[in-house]
Amino acid sequence: MDYLETGTVVQLGARQTMVLSYLNSCVRETMTGATVRVGAEQSEVLSGKVERSKVRCDTGKASLTGELAIQVAGRAFRSVTPVHEASPAPKNQQPTIYGLSPLLEVRTPGVLTIERIDEPSEAYALYIDGDQLVRGGYYDFARWGRALVAGATYRAISGSDETVFKVDPEAKPGRVPVVSRLVRLPH
Repeated sequence: MDYLETGTVVQLGARQTMVLSYLNSCVRETMTGATVRVGAEQSEVLSGKVERSKVRCDTGKASLTGELAIQVAGRAFRSVTPVHEASPAPKNQQPTIYGLSPLLEVRTPGVLTIERIDEPSEAYALYIDGDQLVRGGYYDFARWGRALVAGATYRAISGSDETVFKVDPEAKPGRVPVVSRLVRLPH
């Protein structure tokens, strides 16, 4: 998983495939054998084949600063005492994910704490080593067979980074498109 700047040109071989998802537009593109120029909300495909679809995502709340797009290309939970007893952030500030197995962007290996904050529940701490991070900075719940509760609100903490997010009541299990389940911890 890499972030690509607007205007970046990628040339794919005849049998190579690339998937791009846009955080600002929730467009997901699969390109094969194409020459692609990355746009702000979708790509310009100069040759080859492209399939576009609109996926459920929380436009703008998971967005990167500037004109960036995202290329879409921890083993055990243990119960811990909840870290915070605070109430959730206002609803308009909480990003929503549409998959039960989030992909969390974390800075470094270490302890990732996930706690449900909309009702009393267990909190989980995952010790994540470098081998468990996808592309060196993402913990993928789907890869490790983990899922959260649909409709719940969670707080994720990794080191000094923290964010609150909501799981949509109709969130789907498994590997839904990354842009639909990406949770960014502010750095």
